[in-house]
Amino acid sequence: MNDRLKALLPHLAALVVFVVISLAYFLPVLEGKELPQGDNSHAKGAAQELVQHEQVTGEKSMWTNSMFGGMPAYQIKADSSKNLFRHLNNLFRIRLPYTTAAMLFLYLAAFYLLLISLRLDPWLALGGAIAFALGSYNIIIIIAGHITKAYAIALMAPVIAGILYAYNRNRWIGALLTAIALGMEIAYNHVQITYYLLLMVLVLGLVRGAMAIKETATLVKEESGSKVWLHSLFPFMIKKKDGELPSSGFYKTTAILMLAVVLAILPNITNLWTTYEYGKYSIRGKSELKAADGEKSHSGLDKDYALSWSYGIHETLTLMVPNVVGGASEAIGMDNPALNSMDRSIAEAVAGQSKYWGGRMFTSGPVYAGAVVCFLFFIGVFYYKGREKWWIIIATIFSIMLAWGKNFLPLTDLMFYHFPFYNKFRTVEMALVIASFTIPLLGFLGLKSLYERPELIKLHTGKFLAALGLTGGVSLLLYLAPTLFYSFLSPQESGMFASLKSGEMGHAYAAMEQGMIDARIALLKSDALRSFLFILIASGSIWFYSSNKISARYMTIGLTILILIDLWGVDKRYLNSEHFISVSKARQEFAEREADKIIHSDKSKDFRVLSLYRNPFNEVNTSFHHQSIGGYHGAKLRRYQDVIDVYLQNEWSTLTQSLQSSSGVEDVWMKLENMPALNMLNTRYLIYNPDKAPISNPHAFGGAWFVDGIVVAGDADDALNMLGEKDLRRVAVVEKDFAAKVGAIANDSIAGSVELLSYAPDHLEYKSVSQTTGVAVFSQIYYPAGWKAYIDGERVEIIRADYILRALVVPAGTHTIEFKFEPDSFRYGQMVSVAGSLLVVALIGFAVFISRKKRK
Repeated sequence: MNDRLKALLPHLAALVVFVVISLAYFLPVLEGKELPQGDNSHAKGAAQELVQHEQVTGEKSMWTNSMFGGMPAYQIKADSSKNLFRHLNNLFRIRLPYTTAAMLFLYLAAFYLLLISLRLDPWLALGGAIAFALGSYNIIIIIAGHITKAYAIALMAPVIAGILYAYNRNRWIGALLTAIALGMEIAYNHVQITYYLLLMVLVLGLVRGAMAIKETATLVKEESGSKVWLHSLFPFMIKKKDGELPSSGFYKTTAILMLAVVLAILPNITNLWTTYEYGKYSIRGKSELKAADGEKSHSGLDKDYALSWSYGIHETLTLMVPNVVGGASEAIGMDNPALNSMDRSIAEAVAGQSKYWGGRMFTSGPVYAGAVVCFLFFIGVFYYKGREKWWIIIATIFSIMLAWGKNFLPLTDLMFYHFPFYNKFRTVEMALVIASFTIPLLGFLGLKSLYERPELIKLHTGKFLAALGLTGGVSLLLYLAPTLFYSFLSPQESGMFASLKSGEMGHAYAAMEQGMIDARIALLKSDALRSFLFILIASGSIWFYSSNKISARYMTIGLTILILIDLWGVDKRYLNSEHFISVSKARQEFAEREADKIIHSDKSKDFRVLSLYRNPFNEVNTSFHHQSIGGYHGAKLRRYQDVIDVYLQNEWSTLTQSLQSSSGVEDVWMKLENMPALNMLNTRYLIYNPDKAPISNPHAFGGAWFVDGIVVAGDADDALNMLGEKDLRRVAVVEKDFAAKVGAIANDSIAGSVELLSYAPDHLEYKSVSQTTGVAVFSQIYYPAGWKAYIDGERVEIIRADYILRALVVPAGTHTIEFKFEPDSFRYGQMVSVAGSLLVVALIGFAVFISRKKRK
């Protein structure tokens, strides 16, 4: 057999194993079923208008009116056709189901590549890949529908592989691998995961740089005084005959890797540029409203919102024992053994309570790295002596502390207020993706040390026992004395029971409180014992290997199977065959209902729809069918969010309360007259029951209207308040920055009309007729980075009116008015993307040519 093919066989076999594992986990997909995924469904609903537009016209729109009155489509359905890395990502999914099996396959294959690049035995690399891929967070986000997040997490491994290859072996090959992997990572456009990857790389670089400087100082220690460190920091100041100094090599490699980053960015520049541009105007940018008393001014998300999903310090042990704080936010259930000894009525009450009692509002499950994997991590801490050890340990600790968020404010405030872009992201618990990555990485580097030198265990038995005590010992302690560490009630629950127990039914509530505690203790003890047994078996197999009782191959296979059983068992709690549904049922999610049919019969295109029967600002069914007042997106326009907070949320709440009262629809019509936000947004229909006719709003202003004049607001706060004080049908609220552009235009009663002639999400055409020059307000969302207005083909300036709408000064007579969304960031970004893609292809081709030439 050809030697090269023989060398490839273990890797090909590993890929086959990965395909089998991926398809086995998602077996229902092969049976024709689908997995309902929340965020994926949200994406479908949000993108429907864009999909339909592309199907009808063949053109891709960068704007949609289906959500929040209108917003850029960059984060919904962007055009990445000119991005080389987008096509590479399609290739590496090897035609597996995109939203399920392909993600698990890429987790496995990518981490395997990293371990192979670090010269692990293929069998060890196979086990390490399974340890990473089946970490619970990686699986839970699949059922949540966080598709791009999952792929971005998977591609962290080859990026780190390329960087380490550059530092450890060949800087040019490593840099090229880094450019390709990072480019593919960025192409999935999950900026927060890429940000955490860059934080991990920053830690790696700082530690490696410090090591290089220290090694250089040792080599030039014959120099006296401060010159040692001067030469260490600036190695070009001295000459070394036998090769380059460590710090010099570090600087050169780092510089080449920075060029690799540029290569990764160029084909992705369109998404990056438009995302950065949009971020300035979204809720992730700086608010134009005055900061609340006692709150620091900053240029990102509201702090409470950003930190709302902070991992509790007491939750951290979920990395090793999944049910430390109960697992997922789901009912305890009657199958909990603690309920058997309770009174029936108390047991039934307890069974309906949540298993989870941590500090977050709710959770789909814990971040579980694996009991065996955590044990191996400490094996790595104590036995692995390679260059990667310290940056991995520091990154792991840093990740955990970042995830604590509001529970560890010294670090959080430092990052939130002073570290670039950190305050643009929410869900800080996501920082645990770093720990989920580094824990199996160091674990299998540690296992590699013992695999190659089993005598280390006998030489340093204390270290082995320390690793066992920090994992198995802690698990056993949690089993034996759970109340020593935890209360098993959330702060909210403790306060609630303290109040309830003081009432007439105090005895019953006390029994219920104790029942919840006992049930949650049972959950913890079950998992603590489970983790202890897995760690005990794993430590025993390694000990037997060091004693020559079993071979290296059997130990490796045994540990791999043990890790697979451990992680598979926990993962199946949160994503299993019961979560899959038939295709016919899946298609009902966005099925057209009676209210939709009636609204669709209205052929005009310039009105919006409000959902009353569900929270309109957290759903996309309305967006799927209509131009919606609400929607679901993590980066709404900042000014639109201000209007939601001050007006729309209250208006929706008032309307729903009216429908629930005996007065019903008649009362809704009366209240709609005094709802400025809904009317200026031309909310023509309100759906209160999807199977009944919608409510028509006779007070909606229409798609565009002439006003008698303007009222000038001093600042954003003033303008927002005026929406509820002025008659917006007659006057436009214009902030002082735009007032001069309007000029002295005022009419007692202007006679004119503006009619929509044609509609596309990114191209609107109107006909205006008026006797005098006037200000026309358009019920379209103002966004300065791309929208351009034309009157009879001549470019005119768009004025921001009524806080979030567009307005134009329209001359007297009959005119054609056009709005076109033509963002320069997208147009020029596409040009750079093409050039960058061609450059990367050329460099890959050149590298292949040189490689073949050297081989010949």
